[in-house]
Amino acid sequence: MAKNEGNQKTRGRCLCGQVEFEIQGDLRDVVNCHCSKCRKFHGNYGAYTSVKFENLKFIKQTGLKWFKSTTDETDNVRRGFCSECGSSLFWHPEDQPNIAIAAGSLDSPTDLKTIGHIWCSQIGDFYAIKDDLPQFGKRWSD
Repeated sequence: MAKNEGNQKTRGRCLCGQVEFEIQGDLRDVVNCHCSKCRKFHGNYGAYTSVKFENLKFIKQTGLKWFKSTTDETDNVRRGFCSECGSSLFWHPEDQPNIAIAAGSLDSPTDLKTIGHIWCSQIGDFYAIKDDLPQFGKRWSD
């Protein structure tokens, strides 16, 4: 778990700046999701950190739109993106306390590291995982 020590805040935004946010508190290190839906949403696998939803504050959300997305596991997921520039930003199972945030949307330095891969059972045929990090067929717990 990466830490935001003290009152330090992590900021992030979309490409055009119509969605800006701030995170207070602990961020989970990055997990790469290879599911077919993340690949469609991002154009490649999704690299996500995660935080308690209550620790995410929107500074500007003019362009923020939510798309209701079903998964192989649940039908209560929504994906947040900017309707102006198309940046894919969030993955949020509405009945869970955490929201996943696209790691690339965060301002550097993040002090995060990639810790593993999920949904490797759906990996795209145009790339290969070439690191020694843990790989899971579906969720982290599988």
